[in-house]
Amino acid sequence: MILRPTDAPPGVGSTDVEGIVRDGLGEAADRLREAGVPVPDLAGKLLRPLVAYALVDPELRDRLDGRFWSGALAVQMVHEASLLHDDILDGAAVRRGVRTVAAADGMGHALVLGDHYLTGAYRAAAATGSRRFLDCFIRAVERTVAGEIAQGRATGARLTPGRYEEIVAGKSGELFGAAAALGGAVLELDAHEERVAFGTALGTLYQRVDDLLDFCPAAATGKPPLQDYRQRKWTWVLELAGLADFSPSEADVLDLLFLGRDGAPSAARRAVEAVGVERDALLERHAALAPDDTLIGGILDGWVRAATEGVAAQERASSVPPARRDARGAVVASARAVGGPASWKGLFERHARTFYLAARLFPAEQARLVRGLYAYCRFTDDLVDEADPSVSATERAERLDAWRVLTREAFEGRRTGIPLLDDVLGEAAARGVSWRYPDALLAGVAMDLAPTRYSDWERLEEYTFGVAGAVGGWMTQLFGLPEPDLLECAHALGHAMQLTNILRDVGEDLDRGRVYLPLSLLEAHGLDADDLRAIRVGGGPIPDAYRRALDALMARADGWYARAWPGIRRLPPWFRRPTAVAAEAYRGIHREVRRNGYDNLRLRAHTSLPAKIALAVGGLVRGRT
Repeated sequence: MILRPTDAPPGVGSTDVEGIVRDGLGEAADRLREAGVPVPDLAGKLLRPLVAYALVDPELRDRLDGRFWSGALAVQMVHEASLLHDDILDGAAVRRGVRTVAAADGMGHALVLGDHYLTGAYRAAAATGSRRFLDCFIRAVERTVAGEIAQGRATGARLTPGRYEEIVAGKSGELFGAAAALGGAVLELDAHEERVAFGTALGTLYQRVDDLLDFCPAAATGKPPLQDYRQRKWTWVLELAGLADFSPSEADVLDLLFLGRDGAPSAARRAVEAVGVERDALLERHAALAPDDTLIGGILDGWVRAATEGVAAQERASSVPPARRDARGAVVASARAVGGPASWKGLFERHARTFYLAARLFPAEQARLVRGLYAYCRFTDDLVDEADPSVSATERAERLDAWRVLTREAFEGRRTGIPLLDDVLGEAAARGVSWRYPDALLAGVAMDLAPTRYSDWERLEEYTFGVAGAVGGWMTQLFGLPEPDLLECAHALGHAMQLTNILRDVGEDLDRGRVYLPLSLLEAHGLDADDLRAIRVGGGPIPDAYRRALDALMARADGWYARAWPGIRRLPPWFRRPTAVAAEAYRGIHREVRRNGYDNLRLRAHTSLPAKIALAVGGLVRGRT
């Protein structure tokens, strides 16, 4: 969540303060690197170093030197180490918009790097030259770890308010306490214990706000919602909701928190009020420590605003009619049933044999990405092409709408608890894929919700871009190839392959009430949808007019294939080979339709394995020329 200082002293904007903090930390980091110690990128909010700076009265800040910034860096490094370890425990794929170290380099590397940051932090803390700060820092690290252990041991148990406060003060508050005490320690000021206690209380409030926002899926926090509840971690929010254990469903918990009863404010609204009361109490304590500072006030106001806006967003979401919330629950359950990466290979192999044959030519890392993309596309398509007749068209539309919201949440870095979204969309965003592509795919799939007639080629190709061309662009950007001309070729190949798909499935689509052949194409050959149905149920030969219509469809597809090939030849070899094989193998369906006497209304064109291999070899050869 974004918790930044928003109010600053006259003449000093928050951006200026952040610049000062980043510069000071950067110099300390350079000194540590010269000693051979790895230092994390200073890319986060740097909230703890900001608190350390804010707790020094403005008139004394010009006395802060390298000793202070070494201490601030030590605190930040402990925080960064804890994030690496959290990502391992939570199985997180993305943090701050990029892949986590655990996801990119493995859990072992993330664990060792976190340990290295932690040991390096002690070296930085020692560079302050302050025994008072070093003692405080060591205690804070010990209490932070002890707090995490205590919370882990309490998994599944209801905590008393006092025990919850004790754990939170350890795992979150103590490091803020060390930060708050840093300036006074290096400048040898009085009120050391008061600064530690204030910082600990500040960090405790920060954690309370974070715990509240964990129950606000509708808020853009950048973190997976309801993670604490799923991990059975008791927080103060559950006490407010009147829960005794973790037995209620997530939906029921949200209702208990965000739906007021008999005109009374909701439990979540009372939580926001409590945060405001604590903010006011902390400001009174702060005035005695740094009376001329306004940074802490800005930070606290930011937390209250984050809590207020997060709760308001979730109250709006919770007021959605139950049917729409049921749609979200249904789609979440279905998506989780798909499983994680280990199950996607089998899904790919079963349902996309031609693509699977081509994808075997990808290197392992790219093959992993392709399987995830296919699994997402397959699930999205199945939301509309639901075989269960008990699921109405209205319910399918509601589920697709819910899936769109979840997709956007995952793309923006908010974990949903669904591997199909958190891994695939999170990684797509981290690798620079444009939102244009998942958005177009969802729009294209939505066009299948009701029988749609396409007036002409242009209208049909709005659909083929959404369900296929956008997927080609997505894959191309996913592989780090953002050049516009390559993307246009990827779109062209998507159009071509989807037109081939339409060619193959005319009969099956007709049974489902769908006719993708453009009206202009049918009319040009004296045909309409009723003629297609008559041919399908009849036993006579395929009319010449229908053959000519299919030739025109194949010519249209061939034109798109031709537009794709210049881009295919420019791809890196590891990408060019599977793409060339897929293009030629799929285009081979045209030949099979002709061999079947153009009867794609009663027969399904099938390419045998030997034929696919021959076409694949042809694609490899063509890709080199």
